[in-house]
Amino acid sequence: MTAMARIRSAIVPDAVLVIAACLLATGGLLIGHAIAMEEARRAISGEFVRQAVYIALGLVALGVASKTDYRVLRTLAPHLFVVATIGLLLVFVLGSHQYGARRWISLGGGITVQPSEFAKIAVCIAGAAFAAERAATGRAATVLLALFAFTAALIVVEPDLGTAIVIGLTWFAAALAWGVSWRYLGGLTALGLSMFPLALAVAIPDYQRERLAVFLDPARDPLGSGFTLRQIEVAFSAGGATGRGFNGAPSALSGVAPRSSDFAFAQLGEFGGAVITVAVIALFAVIAWRGYRAAVGAPDEFGRVLAVGLTTAIVAQAFLHIAVNMRLFPATGIPLPFVSTGGSALVAVFTAVGIIESIAAHRSSMRPLVATTRPRSSR
Repeated sequence: MTAMARIRSAIVPDAVLVIAACLLATGGLLIGHAIAMEEARRAISGEFVRQAVYIALGLVALGVASKTDYRVLRTLAPHLFVVATIGLLLVFVLGSHQYGARRWISLGGGITVQPSEFAKIAVCIAGAAFAAERAATGRAATVLLALFAFTAALIVVEPDLGTAIVIGLTWFAAALAWGVSWRYLGGLTALGLSMFPLALAVAIPDYQRERLAVFLDPARDPLGSGFTLRQIEVAFSAGGATGRGFNGAPSALSGVAPRSSDFAFAQLGEFGGAVITVAVIALFAVIAWRGYRAAVGAPDEFGRVLAVGLTTAIVAQAFLHIAVNMRLFPATGIPLPFVSTGGSALVAVFTAVGIIESIAAHRSSMRPLVATTRPRSSR
């Protein structure tokens, strides 16, 4: 390694990962710029400035996390999990009600915190710390599942089904990387799918059932609950191949309140066209590649499982958001990582990238991503 390469590695262990994240965040700023011009005919607005500030805070969090030895998190794992759980419980006491859900805690001055965004990181850290201490037996895998399921259950009650699904997919990926048998994972998946209709009938609130009904039949209420789906189609169609431009022209999604968060991908499709949407998907593929690459080179089981968990959380959330925007999945109200507006989401996802960077900085010899042998218990 040359001297210049060593300097670059010391500053940014994986520059490709950071560049991909920053390019995606730029897409969010472009959306804010276009919406500000459309609504106020000026390039600067309060929302645009807040988004820029949150990105800056996220980059600071990335820098701090990347320069902190990730192995410290193994010791802090129980404390981080308890703090995250307290935050999720406080939502039910102090949370503000928006868009049919209670997910945010208001700090005043228009500033809110969404504990579930940080809970995803905390449960990944706690799960990786648990996995590093013992072999991937069926009993241990069930305990790991209970850890993730407890966090997901608190989030479902808010309700936030999208984030709960992401946590479930994260557990599956972490368990697979840990070395849990395919027989166990397959059996559990079959059980979950068989119980899904019951969960849908009992645990899903009325407004989410309406979303599912509209997803299955978009013509059900074209001027009411089906309005958003219809406008998404119009937005993608208007964007075409190269987009209408980020110049403040009236948008097909102007009447959709969370267009810069829940429907950021569709808004990018209208402003930037298919070229931008394909680029966004490619950038998330890069993030998946670099994140799992960090896992493959992790020097210990904790770093390996943690990198897989955090990478999966980011990529699964992006996949779910894009699927909703392309009408391949019912609306869940989940943001697009790095792109959607929201301070908690931006700071949390940049922090996750910083932790992955720290794992990449300690890269050792490459190993298979999916464990083929179970680690010995340290007990």
